[in-house]
Amino acid sequence: MVITSISLLIYGIGTVTSLAMTYIEGARRGKDWDFYRVTGIVLCFFWPVLVPLLVLATALSSFGFQKRFTNTISLGRQKTLS
Repeated sequence: MVITSISLLIYGIGTVTSLAMTYIEGARRGKDWDFYRVTGIVLCFFWPVLVPLLVLATALSSFGFQKRFTNTISLGRQKTLS
């Protein structure tokens, strides 16, 4: 319960900070509420979710849990040293 509360608090601080910065930037430039400004405000709610996912993906890839892509198609030729 405490971890959830702390996580929500950190998420809320990040969201409110990005909302305020986006609003202030639009207000200083005297911009109207067009599609891009509204989209920027809406995306402020979602980007803090991506930060832990990026950290998790980076941690897993450093341990070797990433998918390895190999070339399984052979064209009948083999490379030789001679």
